[in-house]
Parts: sequence; structure tokens; C-alpha cells
Amino acid sequence: MREERGLISAGSLVLIGLLLFVGYLLLAAFEGDSAQFGKAPIPGKAQVELPKGDVDIYYAEKVDPDAGVPLITPDDLNYSVSGPSGDNIRIDSRGDDAKSTGDGMARLIGAMKAPVEGSYTVTSESPQAAQRIEPALTFGQGPFAAIGQRFDETRDALAGPLGIVILAVLLLLFLLPRFERARRRASYKGKA
Repeated sequence: MREERGLISAGSLVLIGLLLFVGYLLLAAFEGDSAQFGKAPIPGKAQVELPKGDVDIYYAEKVDPDAGVPLITPDDLNYSVSGPSGDNIRIDSRGDDAKSTGDGMARLIGAMKAPVEGSYTVTSESPQAAQRIEPALTFGQGPFAAIGQRFDETRDALAGPLGIVILAVLLLLFLLPRFERARRRASYKGKA
């Protein structure tokens, strides 16, 4: 009695799926951008569309990254973010080295957790910033926040109908070979 095998086992398919999922999460790190969700000029008041979840806040200027001049956040910079309902959002201070962006430089200065997706009001003031080249607060995600955000979105998607479909497909992949073997055994017993 020779057992027929397919080109790939169900366990291999699960392993390939897990590797693709990890790759999908890691790709989010490359999509993290300091101005991914928009910017607000300093000084001023502006609206920024933010997603639900972790958002990094950067101080940015349109300066030449190759000029060798460090990007220094103004000492007198004050800013606040209000949610769609008008409530002030808590901002945690952060610090990081300045990095080059497509049109200047940016430095991580804060992080917040947006409770809902929507339009947030950003208010900022800084007399020192008036002497800088197009200073702005930009909103985006660093690599780790982008990976966390993508993981949360995937987990939420799998908690719904998509998760049920994937579970049903995996169950079929594992049970189908067993049903096939049982059918073959029954047909051999019937011939004997």
C-alpha cells in the first residue's frame, strides 16, 4: 500500500504563512515616516488627521542635512494636541538623534496615543522658532511604532470573519489528508 503525498504538507504551509506574516510586520518598519500623518507649522494652530494608536511627534526644519549643522529643538517650544472631542491628549516626552528626511531634518520630541481616528488640533508657540527655516511639528511613526500598529491591525482583522475563514482553511488542510487515508483504507477493506 503506497501512500500518495502532495507537493507540500499542511505544516509547511503554516510555517510559510508565519514567515510571510513576520515579513509583513517587518516591512512596516520601512514605512515608518516622521511626517506620515501630516504636519503643523510653528507657531500656529492646525488640524492633523491621525489614526488610532501610537503616534510619534517630531520637530522638523527644512535644513540641509549635509551642511553639518545640528538640528536643535527650540528651548521655548510649547505645544498641545486636542482630540476630535476637544480633550487634551497626553504627550510623553521623547528624545532621539536628528534624522534626515526628504526635505530637511527631524528630531523625535514626543509620543502620544490617539484614542480614536480623526482630526486632531495642534497648537504650538515658540518665539525662537520664528528665526528658523520652516519649523513644524510632524506626526508619524518610528519603526517600532509602525510594527506595533500593523500587528494590532492584523490582530483585529483576525478576530473577525477573516480569522474564522483562515481557521477553517487550516482545519481543512489538516483534516483532508486524514479523510483521504480513511477513505482509501475503507476501499481496501471492501476489496478484500
